[in-house]
Amino acid sequence: MLEKIESYVEKISPALPSYLKDLERETHLKISKPQMLTGFSQGRILAFFSKMLKPERILEVGTFTGYGSLCLAEGLQKIGKLVTIEISKENGWLAEKYFKISPFHSQIDLLYGDALAIIPTLNEKWNLVYIDADKQNNHNYFEVIWPSVQSGGLVLIDNIFARGGVFKPEGEQKKFEKSVSIFNLNIEKMAIGGSVTILPIRDGLTLVSKF
Repeated sequence: MLEKIESYVEKISPALPSYLKDLERETHLKISKPQMLTGFSQGRILAFFSKMLKPERILEVGTFTGYGSLCLAEGLQKIGKLVTIEISKENGWLAEKYFKISPFHSQIDLLYGDALAIIPTLNEKWNLVYIDADKQNNHNYFEVIWPSVQSGGLVLIDNIFARGGVFKPEGEQKKFEKSVSIFNLNIEKMAIGGSVTILPIRDGLTLVSKF
């Protein structure tokens, strides 16, 4: 049923840019674990929020092959910049390829390394943040990023259902599933001066807006 819904929504939605279609196809052909791709529905949601906010500065933690990055970039101001951080170059080469051929090639900075070490060095104020990296560090990413989010800004956190793992009995949850579950319970306390809601799409998307 979910596949039928996704297919129907894609059918009645405006056509995607060709570079996104090509990126999705090449990801499935050449990259291991292509299911990690942001994909159509969530990509359109990222683009929607970005176009609504018209951000000047976007931060993405976890690039993979860059599909989400390119969707987020759709709402950037002309003077805007998107910084995306990836731990490994294993998949980053494909992101680099499509960043270069997209209309946003001069507005995207791809940085390689440990996001927790890189973020404090950026000295930026963010209007929009997308966290989609190793889930065990969700609380660490949020803590280091939240003080740098502008008033009126938005933080999006992906995979908050941990591929369904958070619905298992507590004693059966794996370590990373338990860490995600704990973060989900504590996110509202962590987001001082913010409002939290959850979109139950795909693997769950948490939205935190800053007052």
